[in-house]
Amino acid sequence: MDIAGLPSDILVEVTASIATRSATPLIDIVNLRRSCKMFRDATAARKVGRCMAVDREWRLHWWDKARFLSVLRWCAASGNLEASYILGLEEFCNRRRKAIGLWHLRRAMEHGHAAAAYMIGIITLHDSLHSPGGAEQELERLDWFCTPISAGPRTRRRMASVRREAVSVMRRLTMRRWRVAEPPTPCTDPWCGKVEAETAGAWDGDGDEDRWFCSRTCRWKHEYCKFIDKI
Repeated sequence: MDIAGLPSDILVEVTASIATRSATPLIDIVNLRRSCKMFRDATAARKVGRCMAVDREWRLHWWDKARFLSVLRWCAASGNLEASYILGLEEFCNRRRKAIGLWHLRRAMEHGHAAAAYMIGIITLHDSLHSPGGAEQELERLDWFCTPISAGPRTRRRMASVRREAVSVMRRLTMRRWRVAEPPTPCTDPWCGKVEAETAGAWDGDGDEDRWFCSRTCRWKHEYCKFIDKI
């Protein structure tokens, strides 16, 4: 069948599927673009940028940083949440443009990207942890991504999964490492942070056990310290 006879929306669907499933999406999309005018037009569609598996193009970050950022910006502008997430961390951590970095992260968070919500909370908690009363709003952001899940092992597993995703991106994106300038003030409750007896020994592969905390503040200070330790 002559490709010229195919509707443009079918070509866009095919191209978007390749962008989603390919192990080397950018290379394949570039090759498609060069193949003919029909596919050149299809590869420019917003749906292709929205579906691009940008998390499979990390090697480009080291080989051609300018091109990597150009791809991220195009994909983010097309509604790609992972691209907005990575671009936000790039702007915040490497380019020191905090406002634009948080804007990209919030955009991803507002459309359901859990790791973006996690990083917004961690970043702002990092800035305000030592200011009296300054962390409450940040704690609410950190609560955002696990609110739909009931307390218990599922929460712990999801927390560990989101943390691993955030740590992986941070390690790939930047050589800078965060440090805790001053350890959080220890809780006065001797039982706060202790492993609950009925779940002692439960381990999910990331050193996470069910712990009891006297408050949301203590819970997230613990999570903040775990994240800093991992990166």
